Amino acid sequence: LKAALAQPLRDPRPCLTRELFAARPSEMADIAAKKSEWNACLAKSKGAPSRCEKLEKELAQMSKFAGVECCIAETVGLMRCTGSSKRTGGCAEEFLAMRECNRAGGRELVKDGAGYGIAPGKAGVFNGSAGMLVASTPPARSLQGMREFGEDYAKTLGIAPGE
Repeated sequence: LKAALAQPLRDPRPCLTRELFAARPSEMADIAAKKSEWNACLAKSKGAPSRCEKLEKELAQMSKFAGVECCIAETVGLMRCTGSSKRTGGCAEEFLAMRECNRAGGRELVKDGAGYGIAPGKAGVFNGSAGMLVASTPPARSLQGMREFGEDYAKTLGIAPGE
């Protein structure tokens, strides 16, 4: 088991898809049961994912061995963000990471420096200008930042400042 866990993931896919259940039903059923148990623990943890650390490690081990992605780091990251003072900033990166991790067909956007890029093999999901849009960064979360973003956006719509 240790040798298998030391190997990289075979084909990281979203956790518990219909195709994986069909391919390896008993293995996926075990992971589904462990993920359900972990989710129940998280729901009772009052926002403290560390209370479920034992189940988290077991699920991580099982999912790594099976070569599936169960969004463990993303779930914990989002819980920690929303349970801390960082939530005043919106936890946008954590929400985006969670959303992308939970896509049935796998991630469509990946972190690329300060912004995001289109995931390998997912360009067909987007139109031609999407690359520019996902590479952009959100405006600063301040009144001045929102004003600047609004003015820039208005210009792209042909609206002059002050109209």
